[in-house]
Amino acid sequence: MTILHPEFLLVVGMLGLYLYDSLVLLASNEALLTPAGGGRWSALFGAHGFQVRGREPCLPNPLLPHRPLYRFSWNAAGAADPGPPWTPPAGGGTAALAPAIWIMLLALFVVVPLGFFSSLGVRALVAGIVLFYVCALAALTMVWRRRDEFALGGRRFLALAFESLTCPPFALNLVRHLSLGLRPGVDFLAAIDGRLDDAARAAALVQVIARLESEIDWEGEETVRAAALKAHLQVLTRECKACRAPNS
Repeated sequence: MTILHPEFLLVVGMLGLYLYDSLVLLASNEALLTPAGGGRWSALFGAHGFQVRGREPCLPNPLLPHRPLYRFSWNAAGAADPGPPWTPPAGGGTAALAPAIWIMLLALFVVVPLGFFSSLGVRALVAGIVLFYVCALAALTMVWRRRDEFALGGRRFLALAFESLTCPPFALNLVRHLSLGLRPGVDFLAAIDGRLDDAARAAALVQVIARLESEIDWEGEETVRAAALKAHLQVLTRECKACRAPNS
């Protein structure tokens, strides 16, 4: 019988904690927007039809922890007018944290394992730990100085600092925690206007339509809300077809 080394289990445990902390639970009328590089944006949805504690789990790309996530919802009551558009934050704070996030990730998942599984031994292990905590403290100091930009109160900052320093894998999601804590207050359907290209917008509308159809299935046939949801569904279906038309 093969016995796994404790060091291997520790690395796997750190990876598991990182993925667990990366998981975002979304309500059925919620989605995420994240920058995709080159000025583009992507919409992320939860697993439709599968719920954890009544919410849909969404796992953002674990290889991109430096990119912020913004949570939006759409009006589940069936409002056809999504309201004013959304202007993304300037991003200076989260962009400045990116180097620290990547160095911490390399420290935990490259340098520390080298200490366990190579001839570098204790030297690499100590180097990885020191490198991680230096970057974590620098990142937290930067967050504190920009706390107004993140709408971060003292209690919330202490909670973030505590979990980042006592559970290192959680520190890798610092940018995500900060951005998810911001509530844009804009309807998702308004937020994607001008942010997604036609193909991405059509794909996002398909996801919204699927959830609206589920809402209609649960709603009574003759209710006022059911009628509003059906009217909303027709509007979104037309918009989805319009987005696909240039590419068809």
